[in-house]
Amino acid sequence: MASEIESLLEYALNIGASDLIVTEGAPSSVRFAGHVCAIPESSALPFGSLLEFLGSLDGEAGTFIGGPWLNTKWRVKYFREALGNAAIFRPLMPECPDIGSLGMPPSCDNLLGLNSGLVVFAGPVCSGKTVSATSYVSAMCSSRLLRFCNLDARHELPVNTGESLVLVNTVGSTSEKLEQGLRSGTDLFWVGGFDPSTLIPLLRAAEAGALVVVNVTAGNAVGVIDTLLSASSSENRDLARTMLAAALKAVVVQRLLPAATEGGGAVPAWEILYNSQNVAAHIRSGDHFKLPSIMAASASEGMLLMDNSIAELVRAGYVTAEEAGRYVSNPARLA
Repeated sequence: MASEIESLLEYALNIGASDLIVTEGAPSSVRFAGHVCAIPESSALPFGSLLEFLGSLDGEAGTFIGGPWLNTKWRVKYFREALGNAAIFRPLMPECPDIGSLGMPPSCDNLLGLNSGLVVFAGPVCSGKTVSATSYVSAMCSSRLLRFCNLDARHELPVNTGESLVLVNTVGSTSEKLEQGLRSGTDLFWVGGFDPSTLIPLLRAAEAGALVVVNVTAGNAVGVIDTLLSASSSENRDLARTMLAAALKAVVVQRLLPAATEGGGAVPAWEILYNSQNVAAHIRSGDHFKLPSIMAASASEGMLLMDNSIAELVRAGYVTAEEAGRYVSNPARLA
C-alpha cells in the first residue's frame, strides 16, 4: 500500500496541488486552487493502509511533519472518519521563496519600510498566506539587522534570518514569550497562526514599538478585522478596538484562482488595506462594512480591493470570467 500512497503523493506534486486528501475505503482527492477535486481513476484505499504507510497514528487525531517522501517533507494531519482513518498531506517547501517571486502588488513594497505595528497576512485555507507572511519576515530579517523572535509553533517554512539576531530559549505561553521578547528588545515577532487568546498581548507588543506579523484565516480585510475583534471579551471590546485602530499597519489578503490556461496552475489575487485616519476611525466606531469603499477609493495610498484585483486578472487573460465570477462580491466589476 505504501507504493499506492506514494503514487498519490507524486500526483499531487506533479499537478501543484496544495493538499492530498486520503480516506481509507474511499477514492482520494486533491485540493487545487481552493477546490477539492477527485483524482481520476483513483480507487478506494484498503483499510489499514494509512497506518501501514505512516507507521503509527497516536490517538484519534493529530498533526506532524512526515517524510521525506519523494524528496519532500509533508505536513500530515490525520483523523478518523466513519469509513476509517483519513489524512491530509500538504507538501512543504524546502526553503522560503523570495518575496519578489510571489506576484504581490507593487504597493506591498511599502511593507518593507515598516518598523513597528501589526501586519496581518490573511486568506482562506490553502491560499498561500503562510508562505507570503514567512517571505515577508525573511525579507525584513535579510534587509536589515534586527532582533528577531520566531513564535510560529508549526515552523513549516524556515525563515531566512540573514545576519539578524535570533532570540531563543523563550518559555511559557505566547503571551509570556511576547513579554520576554519585549524585555530583550525584540524588533520583529513572527507569530504564525492567530490565537484568539493572544490578541491584547499582540497589540501591546505592536504599540510598544515592535513589528508583529500574524496570519488570520479570513477571505477579506473586513473579515480580518471582525476575526481579530471577535477574539476579545465583551468587556474588553472597546479597548481592543482602540488598540487595533492605533497598532494596525496593514492587512494583506490573498486567494488562489485556477489559471485560464490548462496546466497553468493557480493565480494569486490580492486585497490590500493600509491603516489611515479614515480606516482607524471606522475600526473604532465598528463600521467595518465601510472599509471596502475606502479601499476602492484609495488606490493612490496603495490600497486594493479583491474584486478589482480579480477583474484585472480577467482583463489580462490570466483567469476566465466564469471562474472569477465565483469569487467577486460584485460581478459588475468584471464587465
